[in-house]
Parts: sequence; C-alpha cells; structure tokens
Amino acid sequence: MNTKIKDRDKHLTIRDLIITGVFAALLMIANGLGGTAFAINPALTFFYPIGGAVFGGPVFLLLLAKVHKRGALVITGVVFCILGLVTGMHWGMDFGVLIALVIADFIAASGKYGDMKRNILAYMIYCIGPAGTYFVFYIDPQGWAKTMLKNGTTQDYIDTMSKAASASTLVIMVLGTFAVAALSGFIGSRLMKKQFEKSGVTA
Repeated sequence: MNTKIKDRDKHLTIRDLIITGVFAALLMIANGLGGTAFAINPALTFFYPIGGAVFGGPVFLLLLAKVHKRGALVITGVVFCILGLVTGMHWGMDFGVLIALVIADFIAASGKYGDMKRNILAYMIYCIGPAGTYFVFYIDPQGWAKTMLKNGTTQDYIDTMSKAASASTLVIMVLGTFAVAALSGFIGSRLMKKQFEKSGVTA
C-alpha cells in the first residue's frame, strides 16, 4: 500500500499540471520582460538570452518547490516550443528551450529538486536555451535568414544583425547568460528562504 502511494506521489497530478502551466506562462513573461528590449534591436539581439535570464530565477525555483516531480520542466519546454513555433520564432530557439529544459529536469531531479545549487544550475541551463537560434545563425547564417524572412523579419534587421555578429559577441552572450542566470537564481534562493518559505508559499 505504501509503495503504491509513493509511486502515485511521483506522478504529475492535475493540480501539478495546472501549476506547471501557470509557471510556464510566468517564465515566458519574465523572459520577455528582460529580453524583449534586446530582441527588437538587431544590433543587440544576441544579448537577448542575457536579458531573458534577469527576472526568471525566483519563478523557476518556485516552480521546482511547488512541483518537485519529473516532467514539469519538460512540459514547460513543450509549451514554450509550441507557442514559439505558432508565433513565428525561429525553430532553433524553440527546440533550444525544449532541449535545455529536458537537461535541466535531469539536473534538478538528480538532487531530488531540493538541492538549491543543482536547481540554480538547472536554471542556468534553461536560460541558454533561447540562444539556440543564435547558434544556428552562426552555423548557417543564410539558412537562418531564409527562415526568418519567411517568418516576417525584415532584411534590414538581418543585415544589421549580421554586422553585429562576431566571435566576441558569441562569447559574451554565452558567458553573460550563465553569469546573469546564476545571479538571478541565487537571488531567487534567498527570496525563497527569507520570504516564500516563511509564508508557506512552497507548501
């Protein structure tokens, strides 16, 4: 009997799915709040992942505290991927986020979703996901441009973006994203300890 209860506790419930959906939306909002200002500027668009990492740390960690079960992050990735494809985002970003969250789920699960250092690392991995579109750009700029022109991006935007692309830009994007994500995750862990847990939000 106890074994059956434990097995049942490992599976996502309807309540878990609802909470996951809400937090997926909150993560998208947090990502947009920090990253949109960079995305709309072709000269700064490569720094979108850095901006997107600013506000999501507390939201991500709270999701893991509320739904500490395998699959929640993967479902979040699927939601991101579907919405991204529907709204015309480059497939590299959509699948980049999905792959990142699959990896993040394994990392967080290895600490049973209670190891804060692993949870912050999982957030860092998640934050590099959107950079997938830029990795594709560096690998195949012409193919990337062709796809985005079909999705409605202007040639002027792509030309300015191409001029801003460099090896140093790529390094700054990757290292900057990890650094900002780590800081946002750390702040989130402090907030959870000082406020969320005291008020019983994570219960």
